[in-house]
Amino acid sequence: MIYIAANILFTIYIQIHTILPLYLKNFISVGETAQSFSESTISRLFSWHLVLVIICQLPLTNLLKLYSHSNALTVSAILWAIGFSLIWVTGNFSCYQLIWATLALTVLAMASVAYNPSAASLVTDLAPESHRGIYFSINSLCWALGGFIGSPLGGWALDQSPLITHHFWLGFVLSVAIAITILQYLNWVLVNSH
Repeated sequence: MIYIAANILFTIYIQIHTILPLYLKNFISVGETAQSFSESTISRLFSWHLVLVIICQLPLTNLLKLYSHSNALTVSAILWAIGFSLIWVTGNFSCYQLIWATLALTVLAMASVAYNPSAASLVTDLAPESHRGIYFSINSLCWALGGFIGSPLGGWALDQSPLITHHFWLGFVLSVAIAITILQYLNWVLVNSH
């Protein structure tokens, strides 16, 4: 039950970062021209993001096998915090927005890659063998709840003033502390149960 809270946070992060194209288009003024990112620039940024997710899947998963599943998820949480921080920088600094946005999407790609296999593996670690189906069903419900919360929350943020929308990302940076606390507690429980 404790893991559900952390997993819901992760699924909200995955849902919330899908509002980035609209955020980059509607809220970021690039350079001294005060124009937003063009559609082609945003397309290239997200193509880069997708290519990284594909290319880094196996290498990053193999690297994270060196750690416990809860610690691998902690790495993912830290990457989400860094990525959201870079999105905040993109919206709040008036120079190098393309570089900041590229760095942010690079880190968010790594965060996504680190999350997926580690989350499923941690559910396997936590579930008694006779209840794995139920545990994975609850894990799937976390995705539904994350989508239910994340998408409307992102839409709400895009409808606010630029001040609120630009600082919205800092709330997610702070929420990572909750996820890390939960994951470290679960790591402690798993270590002490063996």
